[in-house]
Amino acid sequence: MSTTPKRQVYAGFEGTTNPSERERIIHFIDIYSLTEGLTSEYLEKWADVSPDPALKGGLRIVCDREASHAHRLKERLAELGESNKAHIPPERREQSFALYASSERSDIEKLQSLAELFVDPQDFMQPLVHLIADITEDLQTRELLRTVMADEYASIDWLVEMYNERAGL
Repeated sequence: MSTTPKRQVYAGFEGTTNPSERERIIHFIDIYSLTEGLTSEYLEKWADVSPDPALKGGLRIVCDREASHAHRLKERLAELGESNKAHIPPERREQSFALYASSERSDIEKLQSLAELFVDPQDFMQPLVHLIADITEDLQTRELLRTVMADEYASIDWLVEMYNERAGL
């Protein structure tokens, strides 16, 4: 696998120093709900163009998880009296669709890009793990995020397993 810049599930809080628990939660949910929505969109398109029936079936489940996360996180944001202020940069959207929604790019190429991203799932998820551990007041959001995280690990495991199978690793 080629080396790609290290990415994590969340780049961290941007704003005031020493943010409150609520500020950290709102910031995360604002960004992550949009990310989950985008991921759901391009995975659906990938499933539509994939010639691999096994991959298609699994992608649709992962897509449904991502869409559910986006919906529930946006719902929780509204319950907290907030709405999305973040946005997905157009170039990120274009880049994601250019790879995953393309019928001209192979499934193995798409799987490899995700396997490289998720080479260390624990490290990738670390910002969310830390946020969850720090939540002591908003228990509803804490448990929402814990269950989202469990789904994310299941999706990561499946995607990496599919890559390893398809690549003969």
